[in-house]
Amino acid sequence: MTADAPPLRAFGEGDGDLRHLADRKIAFIGYGNQGRAQALNLRDSGVTGIRVATLKDGTWERAEADGFPLGPVDEAVQEADVLFLLIPDEDLPAVFPAEIAPHLKPNDVLVFASGYNLVYDGVTLPPDIDVMLLAPRMIGEKLRQLYERGEGFYSYVAVEQDASGQAWPLLLALAKGIGTLRLGAFELSAKDETYIDLFYEQGFGAIIGSAILLMLEVGKEAGLPLEALVLDGYLSGEMAETFEAMAEYGFFEQSKLHSRTSQYGGMTRTIAFDKDAMRQHLQKAIEGIKDGSFAREWAAERETGAENFERLRALGRKHNPFTPIEERLRASLREAQSRSSSE
Repeated sequence: MTADAPPLRAFGEGDGDLRHLADRKIAFIGYGNQGRAQALNLRDSGVTGIRVATLKDGTWERAEADGFPLGPVDEAVQEADVLFLLIPDEDLPAVFPAEIAPHLKPNDVLVFASGYNLVYDGVTLPPDIDVMLLAPRMIGEKLRQLYERGEGFYSYVAVEQDASGQAWPLLLALAKGIGTLRLGAFELSAKDETYIDLFYEQGFGAIIGSAILLMLEVGKEAGLPLEALVLDGYLSGEMAETFEAMAEYGFFEQSKLHSRTSQYGGMTRTIAFDKDAMRQHLQKAIEGIKDGSFAREWAAERETGAENFERLRALGRKHNPFTPIEERLRASLREAQSRSSSE
């Protein structure tokens, strides 16, 4: 493996200046996990003039309870000049031409949290607006918790279109406002952000899911208790702590937190592991992402009412071996706790 590419350009707290947001009117289109967290963080950073446009469902009620002015999407676009587009990727291609594009004004700003629709032509952008990527690498609920604790989180940032000539200062001000510059942001194009995001979902996600399932199957064949296999695999939280340690100490250095027996067994079996099938899976995944065939497949699936998607979900629920084991574990724990409290 070589490191031919230059390191990603990094930005810290001193690179953002909230004064660039002083006269801006900001609208969050969508108030789900990311929309709510980012809007609240921005407001708590002292930014005013924030409004929300969302569906009249639980997200509307939550935004209302949080004290944000509310209204329909087209009205928000007309009144604001900075628009956070935080509705699902699959919904944006329908909403954008109907409710957003007709009301855009020169030098308006579109802020994407995902590059998906930019890369796969889900939206047609006028040339006289600023287009930027502000993509936190953290789920919305945790993003909010970190901000409230005075901590930060990583994000990718990019200016994809700079019609005003002032896109970068504004982007870094927004990044500071939502709290990501407390830890750091890295410049990454929308294309690379999308490719990497999908690559981990389809590559790593498929591998780790298959690995846990195979551990269960092979462990069962070997006579090992299923509850203990699930507990060790993920339910104890130890694996999550291992990933946290990777983030803090480094991929290899975190291994020193484990026993020498663990280190030796892991390293020797990793070296001996036949990676050919895994490599083929990863290569096929990245090819489908880069040539657009996955995006076309997913678009076709949605056009047919996502019938196959729903079948897969139903199949997963029906043949999911984990839920009964998880329920037995939790029932045993409740019984043990109940005994302890009655003694």
